[in-house]
Amino acid sequence: MASKVPTGKTRSVRAAKSPPAVEAELPYAIIEHTANNSLLYPIDAIDGTTATLTLPANATNVMFYMAVKDQDQPSFEPISVENGVNVVDIPARWISYCIGHTVLIKYTANAAGRALESLTLELEIQQIREEHLVVSRPVFTHAKEEWSTWYLRMQEFTGDEIVAIKAWPMIQPGQRLFVVVAGNQHVAPYRFAWVAKDHVVQEHEAHPDHVFRFTLSRGWLSRLDDYSAITAHLGVIWDTTAPVYPEPGDPLLENPLPVNAEDFHLRTTSLLQVDPALDLKPPHLRESAQYNGEWCLNPENTQQGGEVVIQGLDTYKGDEVRFYVSGPGYAKKPLGDFTVEQDGEMPLVKLPACVVACFFNKQMTLSYDLAVSGTVQPSPVRLINVLTPEFERPLIEEANPDRLLCLDNFSGDANVIAPLGAYGQCASHCWMWIDAEHADGSAYRLDILVGKVVTDAWKSDGVRADIPRVALERIGDCSKFELHVKASFCEASELEDALEFPPAIFTIYQQPLTPRAPTVREAQGGVLVAWNGREGVHVEAVYDGYQPSHQHTAQWCLDGEDSCWPLPLQESPSRPVTFLASREQVINSFRKTALISYTVINACKQMVSETLQLQVGEPIMERRPRPVVKQATGDILDLATVSRDYVDVVVKDPDSDSELAWWWIIKGQIVTITCEGTAEQGSPYTSVIMDEKPVETDDLNMLLRRMSRAELLKFKDGTDITFRVWCTVGQNLLEPVKLEFNRLTLKLRHELETDFDDFETYPIIEHTRNPIVTKLATLEMGQPMQSNIGLHQVRGVGEEVPGMVEGKSYALFCYGGTPPQLAVLRLKRECARVRFGFSSTSVSSVTFTYFNKEGQLLGEAVEFPGTWIDFQADPGTTISYVTILCTAHSSIDSLKVWYRR
Repeated sequence: MASKVPTGKTRSVRAAKSPPAVEAELPYAIIEHTANNSLLYPIDAIDGTTATLTLPANATNVMFYMAVKDQDQPSFEPISVENGVNVVDIPARWISYCIGHTVLIKYTANAAGRALESLTLELEIQQIREEHLVVSRPVFTHAKEEWSTWYLRMQEFTGDEIVAIKAWPMIQPGQRLFVVVAGNQHVAPYRFAWVAKDHVVQEHEAHPDHVFRFTLSRGWLSRLDDYSAITAHLGVIWDTTAPVYPEPGDPLLENPLPVNAEDFHLRTTSLLQVDPALDLKPPHLRESAQYNGEWCLNPENTQQGGEVVIQGLDTYKGDEVRFYVSGPGYAKKPLGDFTVEQDGEMPLVKLPACVVACFFNKQMTLSYDLAVSGTVQPSPVRLINVLTPEFERPLIEEANPDRLLCLDNFSGDANVIAPLGAYGQCASHCWMWIDAEHADGSAYRLDILVGKVVTDAWKSDGVRADIPRVALERIGDCSKFELHVKASFCEASELEDALEFPPAIFTIYQQPLTPRAPTVREAQGGVLVAWNGREGVHVEAVYDGYQPSHQHTAQWCLDGEDSCWPLPLQESPSRPVTFLASREQVINSFRKTALISYTVINACKQMVSETLQLQVGEPIMERRPRPVVKQATGDILDLATVSRDYVDVVVKDPDSDSELAWWWIIKGQIVTITCEGTAEQGSPYTSVIMDEKPVETDDLNMLLRRMSRAELLKFKDGTDITFRVWCTVGQNLLEPVKLEFNRLTLKLRHELETDFDDFETYPIIEHTRNPIVTKLATLEMGQPMQSNIGLHQVRGVGEEVPGMVEGKSYALFCYGGTPPQLAVLRLKRECARVRFGFSSTSVSSVTFTYFNKEGQLLGEAVEFPGTWIDFQADPGTTISYVTILCTAHSSIDSLKVWYRR
């Protein structure tokens, strides 16, 4: 098996290293397909060749070397030969890179402990003969053969000619291709045009079926003599080294192919029928750009002028070009001429900035004429949309950098500067005006300049003008106004041809207002009666310079305190501006001086008024409420009439007279309620019912606190007790305003003692008209005495009522007599209340009448048997005796009395 070149090691950029210097003892390598082992025709090795080595037995470390004689490139990596193998493959690509060169071949090996080296073989690799290169003859693709002669007629195709070359045998990547066409070969020196100059073969091109296609300039062809011959020359540098060109200047030079390239001597010659018409391209303005399929020019790029060129035009010495510019309203004018001094030189001309200015926001047309050998040919035009330059905004010298113009910062007129920018020298006329609004919002326009000719000073330093101060004062305060500028260019003098600069938007601050102090509608001058502010007050602001667009705020502060309250604005389409101070604010200002001011606000400033010093009074005593004890009757508080363990002390009652109600109550006020009087021992005593507690939400409708019976009993019976109430107003906790209410004085009566008698401990007394004395009362007969009374055992159904009348009882109308019978139950104590059970053998009603000790009637009731007889005297009175008028035998039992000690 032959040793092969390892994968990926076809060529190396490094020169092959020689083996160590050893004695040459091995014979030459034998190369397949060679003549006398010294000459190799490449086509014979088109698929590669082999080298046969003569090796001693058991040779190891065999290496094969190949290099180009007398040059470093191309270089090839040494090939390591497997042990026992004596044939080495030499790839076709190595042969291709060495065409036309002599290569040096040798090999080395180790045997019997010695390093051995072969003799170096010099092998010449020949050039490829024409018979094998005919497939790669250059071809003019549009040429036609007529009568054994090839003709290239330019009238039969458009654009450049195409030269096609089929890949040559054994083509490899990196090899260099050269194709040049010679023209006017009947006159020395020839004219040459490179079609492919040092084209490096790429990987995808290095295969036998590839066809190279290169262009031959139509412009170059058109400048040749009609019916002259053109010949294509082709050369290849096989070994990839850099080209070495022949010395220029030889008038009989056949072609300028590199001297180190193999000249494929198979020529391609055609007769040329010239078409002098050139395929001209439109001119190009370097500063322009293509956008959406159209050419556009941003004038920012041509502030110093532009440059018009003709790109891609084949030019030759002696060609003459004249450039033109034209457009709407601008007649065609020449820009300048250009003469070509050497082949390939690109024609160009300057485009002045003021010419550009003539086409702002218009379309500019560029063109040229090309004169070749006396023949003039016009070019296609290039249409360019010229944009409007970015003009600077005008400025007002008195305005700050944020374009704020404050009229109170300067006196006199305002000064305007409108820079004209890079194209100022091209400006013609100028217009300037202001668009604004009056204070009422109506439109306002002020013309400053109307079609003024731009002066030389304006062209350099910008347009300058004054805005009268009186005109500025007509603009609404804090509003914005626009300062507009228009300028025409290139002799234009009408407004419709002028270009507008970006408007400068300014904010104007007029001189501030000086509002006077507010007034309070409910006050008399600087004094407010508290009662007049019970629903709050109206703070009115009237000032000069009022505008409906103004906004307003107001505040109500207290002199010497940190308390301040904002006042809500009462919405109204008409004047005056009115704020509402709430009842709470009035209440918190009792007995103080309120400092009231308002602020006028527009879009840019706040203007504070002078301050109103308002003296706020306090509720007069006649309009302050008096506490109420619900359980009292008149001016008496009788605990005997109180069924619960407390009484209700009411300070705020929704049913009170509005003028006497606690109208200034608000949440958070501190309230104290006390009861003062004489203690049982005779000393003064005060009971605190509410001890400096704040008013809660539930108190706003009714403020009620309870005083316990036990606390009331600490006061001496029958003495006066006085209820007092204080409340604090304001938010100054260190120095509160304390208001005392009207006092309530009541006569206190303690609750009653009780006693009970069921008559069970007394002896039976039957049928008597004498008084019957018991523990609590004496039963007497009234006049006339019709029957008897007694104290006996209750007998039978009707007379006995369980739980009420049973056992022993007083007896009425006992044992005969003519009804009715009047009996008197005389109580041993003055009682506030008396109750007893009553029954009868009859169902007839009985009349009970109650009297005090003076015999004054307290009350009367008609009752039926089998019920409780219960009577309570009015407060301040007591029961001394009861008369009973009955018509049948009756009983009284379970007597209970209530009395004061």
